[in-house]
Amino acid sequence: MTFVIQPPVYRRDLLEALGRGYLMAGLDAVKDLVKPPFANYDIVVYFGCGLFSLPFLMHYVGKLRVDKTSFNFNIDPPFVSTLITTLSLLFSVYILGHIIAYVGSQIVEKTMDSLFGKSSTVVLCGTQVSRDDFRSMITGRLRKGLNGLMTKEQWFSTTVRVVAHAPLIPAYLALAYLEVYGYYRTRLSADVIASANEKIGGLGVKVPKIADGNEWFKPLEAVVANNNVVATARMYNYLVISGLFRSICLILLCSSWFELIYLIESLCGYAANDGLLMFGNDGTLPHLISFASICLIYLFSLFSYLKFQRRYVEDAVFAFVYVKT
Repeated sequence: MTFVIQPPVYRRDLLEALGRGYLMAGLDAVKDLVKPPFANYDIVVYFGCGLFSLPFLMHYVGKLRVDKTSFNFNIDPPFVSTLITTLSLLFSVYILGHIIAYVGSQIVEKTMDSLFGKSSTVVLCGTQVSRDDFRSMITGRLRKGLNGLMTKEQWFSTTVRVVAHAPLIPAYLALAYLEVYGYYRTRLSADVIASANEKIGGLGVKVPKIADGNEWFKPLEAVVANNNVVATARMYNYLVISGLFRSICLILLCSSWFELIYLIESLCGYAANDGLLMFGNDGTLPHLISFASICLIYLFSLFSYLKFQRRYVEDAVFAFVYVKT
């Protein structure tokens, strides 16, 4: 019996497919390798606001620094010491940004939520009133929020937040008197909310109806985040911008305290330190201008924070209603 060994038969299409598979796997590995470990929120909010706070720290408390405190570790060879020093500074700024963001969420965000309610609730209430009644609706929510702050259960947190915002209280009273609430004016309509409620009923999962008093926004947000990549990316941009302005609000709020103390010292005839925006001028009037300027910038930052919080909610509802299924 004779055995004939046939040469192996290679399929060109199979080899090309395998080659493309290995190539795509290699490209994905390279992408994962060069992908930055930080998200946009980390870079903009945490690292960016940490850097932004440094000029304020150096201006207000820079004279209090101790000469022996240093990031220079004097490690040989010198380039290793430089590398470690740079990394230590970068991580210190990043950690500082985290602290600012957390304190901002407690001092700025919680305060606004206590006064007006969650952004989703304010947006929903805005769809239930006419354009002429919008200001009176916000004023009513503000009065309700102020009454809720007086409860015994919240006395400690209320005291801390009122004291923290003390330099801005006159500005808040002026805004309430003038009824400046344009940052909360929504683009949603009652028809869009009705369509969203109809769509919720056909999801096949238990989601609360969109109504005041229900926790409806988080489930709706989760549906959009898990089914609409484009809308989620746009919402994420609003989240980054609102987080940025929230941290800036806290930095400016701390700055207003220093500016107020310097102004009071100047009014009492003491030699006060220079304010941040005095630009080398002396006297009580430049101190007053510096304090007023910091307060004004803070208010615009607060308006921006609330506006982008509102737009985040609006985009989530629009994406939920108008997405193609």
